[in-house]
Amino acid sequence: MSKIVEKNKFGFYSVIEKPNTKELEEYYNKKYYQSAQGSYELNYSDEEITFFLNKINEKVHVISKFKKVQPGINVIDIGCGEGWVLRYFNQLNIESMGLDYSSYGVEKFNSDYLNSVLVGDVYKNVDNLISQGKQFDIVWLDNVLEHVVDPLDLLYKCKNIMKPDGILMVEVPNDFSVLQKYLLENGHIDNEYWVAYPDHLSYFNKEGLIELAKEANLNPVFFMGDFPIDLYLLNPNTNYNRDKTKGKSCYLSRLRFENLTNSVSVEGTINLYKALMDLGLGRALTGFFVNQNGVA
Repeated sequence: MSKIVEKNKFGFYSVIEKPNTKELEEYYNKKYYQSAQGSYELNYSDEEITFFLNKINEKVHVISKFKKVQPGINVIDIGCGEGWVLRYFNQLNIESMGLDYSSYGVEKFNSDYLNSVLVGDVYKNVDNLISQGKQFDIVWLDNVLEHVVDPLDLLYKCKNIMKPDGILMVEVPNDFSVLQKYLLENGHIDNEYWVAYPDHLSYFNKEGLIELAKEANLNPVFFMGDFPIDLYLLNPNTNYNRDKTKGKSCYLSRLRFENLTNSVSVEGTINLYKALMDLGLGRALTGFFVNQNGVA
């Protein structure tokens, strides 16, 4: 077990000594979207863009089980990155707003929606929206919660900008999973590669995210995982942890598989990923939450 994280009272792992908010803001302003790093590239292929939009569509498909997704509602994407969510909802004629520390990603990939982006300290901007009484039908929090110093505080803020019948979508990495532990215990990997400080300060599992959300008076209504790309680590010929050159090909096969399943059935793909999450599998986990006293 990594010495920099420990299990907290909610049941997920968090960094023991966290940086302060100012240090994090400076770090992300310098790192993200200024060059091709991590999962972000200077350019994307058509099949990659299809993949991004398919992943958004899966989530919207789930949301539509609890709330009508149609013109007249509004959406906020906290940590909007490159603006794919803004693009998706604008094409449905649904009002959307994005928050981020930088507009670089949206400017490069979805510049048509720059006017929908509020740039600056995300926390301060959410607080300003709360003070203005602004509320949203859908609050979108995709791969953000694991980065913040105080994830419970961010969930409280999300709740405060949700309409009474609004819905919150949260996606986070599925860390210290049963598959990751199996890989480590059986010698397929020799390090906890998912521990990425200071990028990730919290390491979630389904149960821990549920308990955290309940503390913020948010009720879970649906959970799903996604493609368990860690499976490639069971095969020495595709073990991208030990041979970094294998990573791109594994990523492309995952992308093509997901584009294929979505072309067959979005509902079927969601059911597959729900079943995987029931087993604790999937590299990411996505939860959907409603106000404890609201109606969805």
